[in-house]
Amino acid sequence: MFFEHWIYSAALAIIIGMVYHKVTGRDYAWIIIASAYVPDVDIIANAVLKKVGITVLIYGSPIRHGNFHNLAVLLLFATAVAFLLHPMGIKLMDSFFFAGIGFGAHLFEDALVYDLGYLLLWPFSVRRFGIGIFNYSRDWYGVADTEVLLVGLILVLVAVILRTAYEGTDWLKRSMGFSLSLRANAR
Repeated sequence: MFFEHWIYSAALAIIIGMVYHKVTGRDYAWIIIASAYVPDVDIIANAVLKKVGITVLIYGSPIRHGNFHNLAVLLLFATAVAFLLHPMGIKLMDSFFFAGIGFGAHLFEDALVYDLGYLLLWPFSVRRFGIGIFNYSRDWYGVADTEVLLVGLILVLVAVILRTAYEGTDWLKRSMGFSLSLRANAR
C-alpha cells in the first residue's frame, strides 16, 4: 500500500491541518504525510541492521514486516520526531501530535485493507487487529489497488474542497510558501 498511504495521509493532513491552524495558528500537516511511511521501515530494518553487525530479535525472530506497526513504536517515533524538530522551531507537542497522527494513519489504513492486520495495541495486547473492508490486490500497474486508490482520491478531493470552502486559497499559499522557504533555506 505504498502509493495509497500518500493519498490517504494527504487527505487527513489537509483536514487536520485546517482544524489545527484554526485553533493554534500553526499548520505542520506535512509531518503527517512524511510520517505515514515510517511503519514500513520494518521491511528493510533487519537487512540494514545486519549490514552494521546488529541482530535484533522480536519474539525470537528477526525483524519482519509488521513488527513496527504498533502503539509502542508510534509513541517512540512521535517522541523522537518531537525532539528532532524542536531545534528547527517547531513546538514539541505540535511535532509529536502530527507525527503520531501520520504514523497512526498508516496503521489505520493497513487495518482497513487487511482482515488479520498487525499487533496494533502491542505491548498492551498481542491480538491482531484488522477491519478488512477492501479486498486488496495490486491491480493498478502492480503498485496500488484501484478501489482503495479511488476512495483515497475522492477523500483528497473532498478534503481540498472543504478546506478551500472554509479558508479560501490562503491555505494553499501558506503550503506553497512553506515549501518555497524550505528551498530558500537549503541554498
